[in-house]
Amino acid sequence: MQLFLEIAYYSLNNILHTLKSPLFLVVLLIIFFQYRKIGKLEKGVLGLNSKSIIYNTIVSTGFGLLGGLVGSIIFIFLGTTINPEDFYYILPLALILSLFHSRFICFSYAGGIIALVSLIIGFPNVNISGILMVVGVLHLVESLLILIDGKTMRTPIFMERDGQIIGGFVLNRFWPVPFTIFINGKIIYPATIIAILGYGDYALTNYPEKKSKETAGLLSIFSIILLIFASLSKNYEIFKYIGAIFSPLGHEFVIKLGNKREESGKYLFKPSLYGLKILDVLPNSIGKSMNLNSGDIIISLNGNRIYSNRDIEEVLVQKPKYIWMKVLSPEKKLTTKEFQDYKNGINNLGIITVGDTNEYQYIVKEADSLISRALDKFRNRKARFKN
Repeated sequence: MQLFLEIAYYSLNNILHTLKSPLFLVVLLIIFFQYRKIGKLEKGVLGLNSKSIIYNTIVSTGFGLLGGLVGSIIFIFLGTTINPEDFYYILPLALILSLFHSRFICFSYAGGIIALVSLIIGFPNVNISGILMVVGVLHLVESLLILIDGKTMRTPIFMERDGQIIGGFVLNRFWPVPFTIFINGKIIYPATIIAILGYGDYALTNYPEKKSKETAGLLSIFSIILLIFASLSKNYEIFKYIGAIFSPLGHEFVIKLGNKREESGKYLFKPSLYGLKILDVLPNSIGKSMNLNSGDIIISLNGNRIYSNRDIEEVLVQKPKYIWMKVLSPEKKLTTKEFQDYKNGINNLGIITVGDTNEYQYIVKEADSLISRALDKFRNRKARFKN
């Protein structure tokens, strides 16, 4: 126990010292602009940002420091060492791969490829066991962060599936993770390295809470298996090959499995024949005060049947002081919910709904790769030139 506390104290001290680093400020700036980009999407759907960009950055930093502490303890406890030169090969390759798809920036792909190339042709000369260990621990930390913080930033979206518009959520979270690891040079010495861990996912057939738990579970299994291969590779050469192959393929399998389970399920947020389905409820809104939730179906409002946002607007146009609502929960339980405001009246519930198709104005499409977007622009310019 004393050894664990000493390791934790040592790791925390190194991590806190890193907060003064200019590189850490650069990482925070990158995360800030990522949240700024997501904020534009959120504003396009909601008309506002549920939480400020600065707030999201600060909260992510707090969880990132927690993840860095956990990762550092694991690294020190396992006695993991790396060669700093190894990342001179991995990082550029990760950036190149990200041009094909953003998820390929993950070190599981570049790390596995570099390790496999090194095994086959002998160049570059890298510490394969160390690379596999780092990739495994980072993904284990990422699974922990997804579990406890992955659902925090969810943005309601509309997407096209099977010829119709459905609602859902896009989950995005980024964490700055400084961790302590041993650098293996002429002498072995500790150093603090800063990584950016990111989580991006869709929740169309699951609620965000369940989706993030499933993703965290799959990723943790991948991490543990990779760590076993990395540990065995220190004594058995064959596991260097197995780990190098498993690193990109195993991570890709986790993503494909998650996508398949998501797409094969029943879409939760489709227009309902019973009434108007709620996709999300804005914070500090009347809907939140009435305890409305995602998946609830509004059957009636002040005795009027509700099938669209227009039906709600017709009831609230007079700013009634008191409203009552028949609501059908996802568990098919019918309840009556009430709200009163005798001072200002009620003209907006603060909810995002899945209603008539012609009400959708902001439909999200899956992100293409940078190369795909560049090719599309080239084709469009070529077509205009011919015309």
